[in-house]
Amino acid sequence: MIKRFVNYFELNHPYEFDITDLTSIIYTICAFGIIFGMNMNVLFFIGSAISTATCWKARRLNLLLLNGSLFILNLYNVIMMLL
Repeated sequence: MIKRFVNYFELNHPYEFDITDLTSIIYTICAFGIIFGMNMNVLFFIGSAISTATCWKARRLNLLLLNGSLFILNLYNVIMMLL
């Protein structure tokens, strides 16, 4: 079972940093921040901007739509926060 997990997620070779690692860290921080009652609009907006900008290389329309939707939602939240 563990061997399948390791092979499926390609964890059997040296770690290489990817920009999606940064966005996953940002989203994790945002999730915990929201749970603890903090306003995470700006950090979530930054994460969605990075994710939207880098999802082009995956060449998947569903990723583009998902990240674009998150970006627009977070942009709206940041604008409403500033008004």
